[in-house]
Amino acid sequence: MKKRAEGTTPLRQFLDGDGKLLGKAPAIEDAMLVELFRQMVRTRAFDERCLFLQRTGRIPAYYPCAGQETHVAVPKVLDEDDWVFSAYREQGVRLARGVAVVNELALWRGMPHAFWNPLEHRITTLNATIGTHLPHAVGYAYGARMLGRNELSVALFGDGATSEVDFHAALNAAGVWKTPTIFFCQNNQYAQSTPLAQQTASATLAQKADAYGFPGIRVDGMDILAVWSALEEAVARARAGEGPTLIESVCYRYTAHSTYDGTPVYRTREEEALWKERDPLVRFRAWLTAKGLVDEGFEKAVREEMRAEVNAAIDELEAMPLPPRDGAFLAAFDRLPDRIIGQLHASQAEGGEPLAEIPAERRAGGGSELEPAGERKALTLVEALNLELDHAMAADPRRIILGEDVGREGGVFRVTADLYDKYGSERMLDTPLCELIIAGGAVGMAMAGARPVCEIEFAGFTFTAFDQIAFHIARYAWRSQGRIRLPIVIRMPGGGGHEGYEGHSDAPEALFAHLPGSLNVVYPSNAYDAKGLLAAALESEDPVVFFEPIVRYFTREEGVPVGHYRIPLGKARVVREGRDATVVAYGNAVHLAGEAADELAADSVEVEVIDLRTLKPWDEEAVLASVRKTGRLVVVHEAPVSGGFGAEIVATVTEKAGDWLETPPVRVGHPDLPWAPAKLEPHSLIPPARVVAAVRAVMED
Repeated sequence: MKKRAEGTTPLRQFLDGDGKLLGKAPAIEDAMLVELFRQMVRTRAFDERCLFLQRTGRIPAYYPCAGQETHVAVPKVLDEDDWVFSAYREQGVRLARGVAVVNELALWRGMPHAFWNPLEHRITTLNATIGTHLPHAVGYAYGARMLGRNELSVALFGDGATSEVDFHAALNAAGVWKTPTIFFCQNNQYAQSTPLAQQTASATLAQKADAYGFPGIRVDGMDILAVWSALEEAVARARAGEGPTLIESVCYRYTAHSTYDGTPVYRTREEEALWKERDPLVRFRAWLTAKGLVDEGFEKAVREEMRAEVNAAIDELEAMPLPPRDGAFLAAFDRLPDRIIGQLHASQAEGGEPLAEIPAERRAGGGSELEPAGERKALTLVEALNLELDHAMAADPRRIILGEDVGREGGVFRVTADLYDKYGSERMLDTPLCELIIAGGAVGMAMAGARPVCEIEFAGFTFTAFDQIAFHIARYAWRSQGRIRLPIVIRMPGGGGHEGYEGHSDAPEALFAHLPGSLNVVYPSNAYDAKGLLAAALESEDPVVFFEPIVRYFTREEGVPVGHYRIPLGKARVVREGRDATVVAYGNAVHLAGEAADELAADSVEVEVIDLRTLKPWDEEAVLASVRKTGRLVVVHEAPVSGGFGAEIVATVTEKAGDWLETPPVRVGHPDLPWAPAKLEPHSLIPPARVVAAVRAVMED
């Protein structure tokens, strides 16, 4: 083994390489000692059997955990209500938590419909994006505490994950918020083939906790007594309200990284032999045998039992028919938009299957748009949003608003002004300057039962959080077979017209609309719509990205209802009726289209202007009905033309109403360049004259 400096964090160890006790053992009841050994043997036997199944073609791939079996201690020190956030190489944790062998094997066979219920065992399924689950553990612990529950969370990960920005974001927030979270790092010396020395210059991983303001414990991760001792200490700290702990479990992966990996060429046989001498099962068995707690027959019986369980499980899984195709659709969405139902039915028809009946209560649409009663007044978009957020916070104690400067300052645009004094610092959470923890923390908060509203100060700053939104928020319901839904609203100001600097005027809405999964995308153009759409977004069980046109923030608009009302998502609004051409827009572009329509009206050209309001799901029928009437289409948005959402609109109209088009559609958008900053912004602004020219172009036969 390559020697590394020990740093300032000592290695905790109770058993030597021969299984002899070094000093006094931690206080663990004999029954628990036997149970820990049983779970370690079960894990090793499961691991060996899965390797055999993969090599004989019965499972597609496998990531072995031999050498790391001491992680079975994790679920044994926890209460039933605590949550475990796992990566993938934690087979023993899941099995010891009570997950059935058939369900653990289903993971590796690639059969998500056969997964366990994560809510039943309070442990997450596999996470393929390294380290991205760490913020979820922090958010869960914060959310559970906010809701008055004494629960803690554990995040398990490997040494490679400590190089991910999610590691920093999670540990930093956990330290600041003092969450009851345990970070359990299985340092098996290699991130696939990359050795620890190429991951970090830090002498140890445990000492990284010092920078975040909480303890780091370094243990011999092949000594179950040392692992148990550190976990017990960390649990006691968390339960006492003393905050998080980082545990570095120093261990070794005996086999290849995965069955894709083959024979590891990045380490020597001599190195492997040295670590083999520290086998966690051999050491623990020797000590238990000396204590008279187990014998050779015990381990043999456990191995045979696991072999029989795995054999029965693989037979069951191979005989299991594929689930109905609609299962994935119903899992992904709480409310299925018409477009998604159409995609489901098309795939069923192609497969010669009967078309699934989707019950009314599972369909999106939200009913008709009712005219709100009560007082109306002139409001800015900022004031309208503030009123709705205030209503939501007062109506539901599970609601939390988090983001940079949302609390004391009331938000960079004052959308959350005065809410801090009403609802306090716990529910009006000023986060570290880290978009990743805002989005990733919200995942865990939602899992804990909270209803988070995230604010990203500018849409152009959201890219550091994109992985959390794309890989988790948008698809968690699908991943969990609909058992975990994330009612998260992510507000983000966007668009130009305000002389912002680089990144302050971006229009990335098409990126979010393109994501697979249940993410809704909303982009209102005015205060009235913004207030009603935000109400619907806050009520949604599916997550929502809510864009807000910055240039319209402080425009005062008459007739905005003061009371609560909702506008269903996915319903467009005909801003202006016309018979000659259809102009589709959203956000600030709606006002550009309106100005163009005024100019064209002077020449007796009647333009129908449609405000989409929601991009995902978008109101296809409203657009198609208009195009069937006018026969001409122009789409306007501030985003770059190539790959912009206008392309989706044009493609759909061409597919479904192409015969009604008199001329080819025209898109009006920004060049494929970043939006020009400040005094150069005139080069980026879309003048109404461009929309006028586009309409005149489609009017030419």
